[in-house]
Formats: sequence, structure tokens, C-alpha cells
Amino acid sequence: MEKDFIQNDLDRYAKANDKEMTGGLNAALLGVAAIEQQLAIVADPEGYKAIDRGHGLPENRKQGLPLDEARQSFASHRARLGNYVKYRLEETEKQIIHERGKALGIAEKDHIARQAKTLGSAI
Repeated sequence: MEKDFIQNDLDRYAKANDKEMTGGLNAALLGVAAIEQQLAIVADPEGYKAIDRGHGLPENRKQGLPLDEARQSFASHRARLGNYVKYRLEETEKQIIHERGKALGIAEKDHIARQAKTLGSAI
């Protein structure tokens, strides 16, 4: 659903020739693609152990789990949504963005739980 929201915004801002906004939205779509890819990888314990080993430095981990591309993308998109609220929007639009942020948080928690399950960690 979030991917559809982003694509809709991208279509609207591309028509307005807003290069700054379209650049951010294109980055958001790349982030969603990274999340989708990581969902497939985290389901494969052997494959995901390679991701885990590649994130050994403390700054690349949180709660003992790798800050993989999905978690980085969740953080970036959460920040992007937070910035949207700063624009002059109708209250209804702000509520929609807030709900999108909540849904994103739920998806991120689910990904973290999948990481922990795949790697045999307790969070």
C-alpha cells in the first residue's frame, strides 16, 4: 500500500516538474524495493547469516541485529514522512501521513522479529 502512495505522489510531482520532490520519491521507491528484497532474504536462514556477518560493526547493528537495507529504508522513509507533516497540509492529510507512519512502524517491527527468528536471537 505504501508503494502505491509513493507512486501516486511521484506521478503528481513529476507532472508539476518538481525535481527535488521526485528525487526523494524515487529514493523512497528504491527503499521499498530494498525492503521487499530483504523480506525474501530474511526468510532464508543460510542466506541471511551472510547479511548478519556483513554487519559486524556496532554501528551497523541495533538490538544485536543487523541494520540491513530494509531497516535503513524504514528509517529513511519514516524521516521522509515526518518531513511531509511539516508542509502546509490539511489536517486530514496529516492524519493519513501519521497512519502511514504507524503502518510502517508495524512493518518494521515485523521485519525485526523475522530477523531475530532467522538468526535465533531473542529481542
